[in-house]
Amino acid sequence: MALGALSTACFASVTSENLPVALLPQLAAGLGVPEPAVGLLMTGYAVVVAVTVVPLVAATARVDRRTTALVTVAAVAVSNLLLAVAPGYGVAVAARLVSAAGHGVFWSVVAPVAARLLGPERAGRATAVVFAGNSLAFLLGLPLSSWLGTALGWRATALVVAGVAALSAVLIRVTVDPLPAEPAAPREPGAVRSLGAVNLATALVVTGHFAAFTYITAIIADRVHLTGSATSALLFAHGAAGLVGLVLVGRLVDRRPQATALFATGGVAACMVALLVAGPSAPLAGTAVVLWAAPAGAIGVVLQAAVLRAARTRQDLASAVYVVAFQVGIALGAVVGGLCLDRGALPVALGVAAAGGLAAAVVVRRSAAFRGGRPAAPAPARRPG
Repeated sequence: MALGALSTACFASVTSENLPVALLPQLAAGLGVPEPAVGLLMTGYAVVVAVTVVPLVAATARVDRRTTALVTVAAVAVSNLLLAVAPGYGVAVAARLVSAAGHGVFWSVVAPVAARLLGPERAGRATAVVFAGNSLAFLLGLPLSSWLGTALGWRATALVVAGVAALSAVLIRVTVDPLPAEPAAPREPGAVRSLGAVNLATALVVTGHFAAFTYITAIIADRVHLTGSATSALLFAHGAAGLVGLVLVGRLVDRRPQATALFATGGVAACMVALLVAGPSAPLAGTAVVLWAAPAGAIGVVLQAAVLRAARTRQDLASAVYVVAFQVGIALGAVVGGLCLDRGALPVALGVAAAGGLAAAVVVRRSAAFRGGRPAAPAPARRPG
């Protein structure tokens, strides 16, 4: 139940974070701004997370981990309530910043908490179970958000997301036992180099992925020639493929860390190449869009598991730095994708995505951080009393 509550929180967080992707045309029309400006809601969000996560994680280092997770998920609910009533673009930006301030802290603690609940030998699987909420966000959250945005409007969609976030906060309070923060401990030799490699691979593949994914609805319209409800259907298939990829990787990540990381990074590159060469073939392009989600859905699990293996101590702080790398990738990717969209150069965005995935695969192949090794043994979860 505790992992399920954390997974629900991940679902709410990822759905909220990527809401501008699902509601791109509706938000642009409703706020009276061009579509690239809506894409900047992703960029601004990522920048705030990247700038605030490390100092906030350090400031909350002694706070119970359950409390930290609960408060940061509650911020997602408040953020979407503000978005639902936003009279203009400025308030929409402010609403996103509310969630962004807590986003990095949440993602810095959720995987270490999951690892503490199941134990170090199953840290990768625990991460996969919790991160199933990510895949379900792409399988259900974004397609349903796209559909609700078309049927009921983007304001109603934001209210629904706020409700899901509030529910997940309640579930965390009820099902997750209090978890004291990890005690400080000396850094182990080699950890910095391994974590640096993981963060470099993260920045590369995430930059590439989000150069394309931020504008996936535009890519679907341009390459697959689908719009409206048909786009929602393809996004659903995309999300289903992501869930399949996560399940497969979750079974293997603790035993085959490098192979699963190569699947995630190289797979993104391969799907981008397929989209580039699809040309006028809508079926081929549609297939590539769907398959793209399988490696993309595994990115977070394999890279977060690598962080947990490399960081023997203060896994929350190590995860915070990883979150920075991830959010920098999102921000850069969204900017690059927006520039390409503005200039009618979506193939360039796909090329950037392919290059990012390929470069990350090279890092994975060459770094010892992805060659296995026992995960760290964080302090065990303790029941109150």
